[in-house]
Amino acid sequence: MLRILTMVLGLVTNIIIVRQLSIEDFGVFSVALMLVGLLTTFGFSWSSSSILYYGSKEKERFGSINKTFWARNIIIFVSLIITTMIFILFRNQINAYIGLDIWFLLLLWLYVSVVENYLNQYFLAVNKQIMSTMLSITAKIFYIILILFLQFDVTTLIIIHIVSHASVILYVLGVNRKDIGKFEFDKSWFKEVLNFSLWQLFGFSGLYLINFGDIAVIKYLMDDQNVGIYNGANQLFNAIVTFSFVISSYFASSVSTYFEKNDGSAIKQFFYKERFYITGASVVAHLIVILLSEPIIVTLYGERYIESVSVFNILMIGSLIRYMAVFYTLYYNTNRKHKVLQYVNIVRAIINVLLSFILVKWFGIIGAAVGTTLAILVTFLFSVYYCEKRIKAFL
Repeated sequence: MLRILTMVLGLVTNIIIVRQLSIEDFGVFSVALMLVGLLTTFGFSWSSSSILYYGSKEKERFGSINKTFWARNIIIFVSLIITTMIFILFRNQINAYIGLDIWFLLLLWLYVSVVENYLNQYFLAVNKQIMSTMLSITAKIFYIILILFLQFDVTTLIIIHIVSHASVILYVLGVNRKDIGKFEFDKSWFKEVLNFSLWQLFGFSGLYLINFGDIAVIKYLMDDQNVGIYNGANQLFNAIVTFSFVISSYFASSVSTYFEKNDGSAIKQFFYKERFYITGASVVAHLIVILLSEPIIVTLYGERYIESVSVFNILMIGSLIRYMAVFYTLYYNTNRKHKVLQYVNIVRAIINVLLSFILVKWFGIIGAAVGTTLAILVTFLFSVYYCEKRIKAFL
């Protein structure tokens, strides 16, 4: 329920922003988000799930996440230095692309995001899901309060985001020092975490294109106004899809333990009972949203975003498929099949971008939504073929 609250708060935040900014300014903000996504993807996100998957295994075996924590510290230190240097070197080109002089703010946003992500993944790894969720809720509540009472343009909005999300630093008080311990370098464990993380980097490159490729294509072929119209629908879509990743994160530690112990009955309970209940609920929810899409868009964003309705409906079909596919993500990551998952993500990204280039030229922003949904469908069908027989082998 707290995760649902987090999703709702994210939707509320987006509604306030869309209503206050002009369509063109929202397009500019969307492009800034695209660049922040680039920073976070290659700066730290690619190594973040190592704490969740390897930390939970280490916790199960040794009672702490010490080796995983320090292994990731080394990885992220090097990664952030490289990312920061590249960003500084190309700061003028970045400002020109966005149309605003905000490169330093985007870099600051990166470092605040690192702290938030670190704490979030730590709490998930040690089975403190409620603490992890409260961390996200805290940041979003601060964000909403500030944007409700302050007038903002794109630059001010980015500053507000940085300030509100910096509030999660207080949650460091909830970290158990025994989980982390003193610096310890385990060479074999480090290699395993690094290998996992590098494959995540490979796959996260694909995820970045999946999340922001459409915006880049529309920015290139059309204009900021069309970016704003498309991203109005896309932000709602992402808010709904994000909850599917919440399902993955929430169950990751438990499912990892089931496979680690080769507990066939627990695996069967999750994949062939609980999974079907969750999938059934998501089907009903998606159908309701699609039926009410026009009043939802008009009520939330206003009549000026009416063109977003058709885009949103197509993306909702893709969202439903993602909810069914997220269970295979759990299988991939908990059974050292992360390489396969990353290949799947890359293939999906390539299909998505290629279809977007072709279809946007023919159908405008509708084409980008169709390309996204078709790419999700193709890779989902592969995961069904690949994973189902392997899951049944554990039963």
